[in-house]
Amino acid sequence: MKNCLKILLSGFLISIVAYTYYDISKLSSRIQKIENKLGGPGKIACTEKKTIERVRRSVVRIVGGESEGSGFAICKDGFILTNFHVIESEPSPKVILSDGTFETGQVIMADKDSDLAFIKISKGLPLLILARLDEINPAEEVFSIGYPLGGDLPGEASVIRGSFSRFIKDKKNGVKYIATDMTFISGISGGPMVNIYGEVIGINTIGLSSGGLAMAISADSIIEKYSDMQFAQDPLKDVKKIVFEPNKNALEVVRCFYNYLKARRLETAFGLLSDNFLKGGSFKQWSYGYRPLLDTTIILIKPDRQIVNRVNIKLSTKDLVGDEIICKYFEGYWDVRRVCGKWLLWKPKIREVESPGKYWFLDQDIITKMEELAEIPENGELTLKELYEKAKGIENSLQAAILQSWPG
Repeated sequence: MKNCLKILLSGFLISIVAYTYYDISKLSSRIQKIENKLGGPGKIACTEKKTIERVRRSVVRIVGGESEGSGFAICKDGFILTNFHVIESEPSPKVILSDGTFETGQVIMADKDSDLAFIKISKGLPLLILARLDEINPAEEVFSIGYPLGGDLPGEASVIRGSFSRFIKDKKNGVKYIATDMTFISGISGGPMVNIYGEVIGINTIGLSSGGLAMAISADSIIEKYSDMQFAQDPLKDVKKIVFEPNKNALEVVRCFYNYLKARRLETAFGLLSDNFLKGGSFKQWSYGYRPLLDTTIILIKPDRQIVNRVNIKLSTKDLVGDEIICKYFEGYWDVRRVCGKWLLWKPKIREVESPGKYWFLDQDIITKMEELAEIPENGELTLKELYEKAKGIENSLQAAILQSWPG
C-alpha cells in the first residue's frame, strides 16, 4: 500500500514539475518573441519616454525660403545633419532649437545625390550616436522624430512609431535605405530614425503619399557619404550660392538688402539704408522689429517701366512667434538713390497682401508676353515651356535695357 502511495505521489510530483517546466518554456518563448520585437533584452531595459525625451533635445527644426524640415546633432560643436532637399534652395537655413531660440546655419557639406547635408551652428547640442545596423532585428520597433508640417504644426518634435521591415539598396547612388511600415508627413524629413536605445539607425527621407512605407538613409550610408564629402574637391558644389553686389545697380541694392536679411546680416543690411529713410534712427531701433525674422524670400523683383530708379518687388517672410512660424506676403516698391558713389534705399511703399492668389506669384509681364507670342503663327509649334522661356528672355532683355537707361 505504501509503495502504491509513493508511486502515485512521485507521479504527481513529476506531473507538476513537467507542467511547470512547460509553462516556463512557454513563457520563455513569449518573452523571447517580445525581446526580438524590441531588439533584444538590453533594449527592454530602456523606456520609450526617457529615450524620446533625450532624442528630442538633439532634434531641430530647419526653415528655409521654399522648404521646412528637421535635423539633428550628429557631432559636437553644433554640427547638424539633415536632408539635402530641405536646404536645397536655402543658402542660409534657420535652425530652430528645442528651447525656442534660433540661429542662422552655415551649410558646410552637401551631396544632392545621397540627399544629405551638414549644417554648422554656434551652439552645441547633445549629439546622437549612430547604431550598428548588424544588430537590428526583423520587425524591431523604431521611432522617427521630427517636425511634420513645419510651421503649420507648432510645438515640440513629433514621434512616429513603426517597425523595421528590410534594407533596400539604391545601386545608382550607393545609398542603403531602411524600409519601415511608417507613414511620413512633409517636414519630418531630416529628423532621426532611432531604436529604443535612442541610437540613430537612419535619417528620415521619403515615404509613400498613400502611407504604409517610409524609408530612412541608413547609418552605414551616413558614415560612408560623410567620408566622401570630407574628401570631395568641392563639398558645396550642389549648394545654392548668393552673390552680393549692392553697388552694381539700383536693382541689386534692393536684392542685396533682402538677401542680407535672409542671412541675418542685419548690420550689413542697415548699411544700405539712406538717412532719408532712417531719419536719425539707430541700428538698435531699426533691428528690433527683425528679431523674430526667420526668412525673407524674394518672389519677384524688377525695375519699374515708368519711374526711374524705382524697383518693384514681391516677397514673403517667415517669423517665429512663440513656437509658431507665421508666413506673410508683401508687395510694393523701393525708390533708390546714388549717394556719394553708393546705391542706397531711399523710400519704400510696401504693403502686406493678406491672401495672395496663385497668379500673384507669377510675373504678369511674362504672361502677357506669352499671350502675344502665342498669336504669332511661327510660334504655333512651341510648347508652353518654350513659350515661357522665350517670353522670359524678352522680358529680361527689356529689364536690362531699363537699368542701363537709369542714371548711375
